Amino acid sequence: MSIFIGSLPNNNEDDRLLAKEIVKDENFSKGSLKKLGSYFQNEYSRHEIFLFNKGREGLFTILKSINIESGDEVIVQPFTCIAVVAPILWVKAKPVYVDIELGTFNIDLEKLKESITDSTRAIILQHTFGNLVDVSKAREIVKEINSKRNKDRKIVIIEDCAHFYTTQFKVGQYSDFLLFSFAQDKALSCTQGAMIAIPKNSIYLSKFKTLYKEVRELSITEAKYNARYILLWSLIKKYYYSINIPFLHFSLGKLLLMIFRISNLIKKQASLISLHPEDAFKMSDIQATLLLAQIDRIESLNEHREHITELYLQGLKEEFRFQTNNHSLLRYPLLIGNKDQIKKELKKEKIIIGSWYTTPVFPLLESQLQLAGYVKGSCPIAEHCCENIINLPTNIEVTDEMARKIIWIINSKAIKI
Repeated sequence: MSIFIGSLPNNNEDDRLLAKEIVKDENFSKGSLKKLGSYFQNEYSRHEIFLFNKGREGLFTILKSINIESGDEVIVQPFTCIAVVAPILWVKAKPVYVDIELGTFNIDLEKLKESITDSTRAIILQHTFGNLVDVSKAREIVKEINSKRNKDRKIVIIEDCAHFYTTQFKVGQYSDFLLFSFAQDKALSCTQGAMIAIPKNSIYLSKFKTLYKEVRELSITEAKYNARYILLWSLIKKYYYSINIPFLHFSLGKLLLMIFRISNLIKKQASLISLHPEDAFKMSDIQATLLLAQIDRIESLNEHREHITELYLQGLKEEFRFQTNNHSLLRYPLLIGNKDQIKKELKKEKIIIGSWYTTPVFPLLESQLQLAGYVKGSCPIAEHCCENIINLPTNIEVTDEMARKIIWIINSKAIKI
């Protein structure tokens, strides 16, 4: 059995059959969006819920709702995705990168305090890999500063929960906005999708509602992309390590991946193109149908991630253990001195591991970082992590036997840094 950390890590045969049914019958999903909205509204009863096609579109709407102006600053950590930074640039604001902590991969809150200026309007707090940042501490920092500011210049906290979803504990107690992503590589996935949650007593809610009314709906063809993606990637995975094509030195699965990408049947979720402004769209009934199917088994998905994380914590050498406050990790991060060798060793076992994040604003190349406002050398800890990071899988494809095999390879061949 092969393991792919990045594409559809939660999907099983039921998801494939559901996607097939959706593609066949465009009326199959009617009413699902309303049902999904009710589910989230019940889970976050103190918030208003808004469902988007993509997380970056939701973040873009957040920044517009707080009246960000050209030259305003938004604090964000490096060691993140271009999808987080792009909306800041779309509203002509300035991303201010604050370095991360080596042990958590989250923003360094002491450095955050030092980086706030009169131009700071928002702070994005990313729970990297599902490891929780201390939002309450950030709120204390912001509360003191906001007490001296006018209402229209207060700093807002945007809590980025893209790397996890759980019903075991609630987030959003100390933030002004919650952002969840349901993209193809997240803890819950409908290929593309996002949720924004705003406290019902928020001063920004009215403006956000007005903006949301103007957000367009996807066409049926656009919405069906999310179901077709599942079917196409199922084929890629099925043949990725089998049926080698003579004289070409790669498998049918790799050929299918190339064909599907060239023909635009599947798209990369984030790239340099993400810097160009995109229109915002609402989530569709089709995406909601796909997401509801995974929500029905969210507890078992998270329990499996916790179990695999525990195996890593117990089995890996002490120098490779990641101290986390949430064991339901989307990916298990590891800093090692020979990551390329380890990737090759695991690939021999048909295990594709992850590389979040190999650059401070992933997946931009080093030569492209200035386009995202990042200055090389400005965040040395993040850059150190980018050079040495690998991510171990925790998704449903990982059996205990496979986890132990991964542990053995890391313990016997990885080099401590």
